[in-house]
Amino acid sequence: MGLNEKVPNQLLHLTFMTTEEIIGKDGLNTLLRYAKLDKFIDNFPPPDFEMVYPIGDFIQFVTGTIDIFGERGARPILFHGGTQAFKISLDLFPDMHKIDKTKTVEKKFEQFVSLYKTAVEASKYIYGDVFTFSETPEGAALEIGPCFWCLGLKTEKPICHAQVGFQHGFLQYVMGGEVKVEETHCIAAGDPVCRFVMYKP
Repeated sequence: MGLNEKVPNQLLHLTFMTTEEIIGKDGLNTLLRYAKLDKFIDNFPPPDFEMVYPIGDFIQFVTGTIDIFGERGARPILFHGGTQAFKISLDLFPDMHKIDKTKTVEKKFEQFVSLYKTAVEASKYIYGDVFTFSETPEGAALEIGPCFWCLGLKTEKPICHAQVGFQHGFLQYVMGGEVKVEETHCIAAGDPVCRFVMYKP
C-alpha cells in the first residue's frame, strides 16, 4: 500500500486555519483563489479524519504558498502549521498527556521514541504505508516516501517544513526544552526520500 489518494479533512482544516493565523483571512482567501481552491473559502473541511478531498487539493495549496511566498517565505507558514497541528493533536491522543517530565534526558527521549512509533503506526492508516521510523546514532529519524508534503514539487532545498514543525513540537513537548529537528533529505530537492532527523539533546 502506498500513499493514499485522499487526505483527511483534518489536514486541510489545520492547514487553512494556521495559514489564516499568519497571513489573515484576506491573505488566505487570495491564496485559495490562486491555488484554484475557491470551494474552501469560508468553507473549511471539518477537523475529522474522514477522507473526502483528493491529495491534489492539498498539493495545490502547498504549491500556491511556495509560488507566492517563495521557498524562504513559505517556511514560517508551513512550520507554524506543523507546530499548531501537534498542539491540536494533544487533544486527540490522550496518551501524550501521560509522559513523565521528571525523568532524565535519556529516559525522556525513550518516551518520545515510544510515543512516536505509536503515532507513525496510526498515521499509516490515514496516509498510507509511506513512513519508516528508526533510532539512529543522532537520536531518531523518520523517512517518508512518497511524501504528501512535497508530492510533485521541485525545489532547491528541503521544503517539508510542516513536518519539521510537527516533529519539533512533539519533541519539545516531551523533552521540555530546546530541541533540534531538521529535514536532511527531500524528494522535492532530488533525494529518494524525505528524511527528518530528531536529535537527542
